[in-house]
Amino acid sequence: MIEPILTLDETKLFLRILHDDEDTVIAGLIQTATETAMAHADGLLPEDEIPESVRTSALLHVCRLYDDRHTEAPPQAAATLANRYRKWDV
Repeated sequence: MIEPILTLDETKLFLRILHDDEDTVIAGLIQTATETAMAHADGLLPEDEIPESVRTSALLHVCRLYDDRHTEAPPQAAATLANRYRKWDV
């Protein structure tokens, strides 16, 4: 399992959530968004510091998943931010 690149507190702040009722749900969304962002940014090495644009990509994805729980794909902005670090084979 990939280590989450976002904390629960910063994600809840971004989502403007004050209650703790959905912490487990949000933690799961953070994990999903982390895995998606890191898959898009597959040119990053595990020891690399995570760029802020990849972290923002994950935040946008969590927001989309939280607001629309029926969606499957990350928002285009999230994919665009993470794709900057994608390893493109030629």
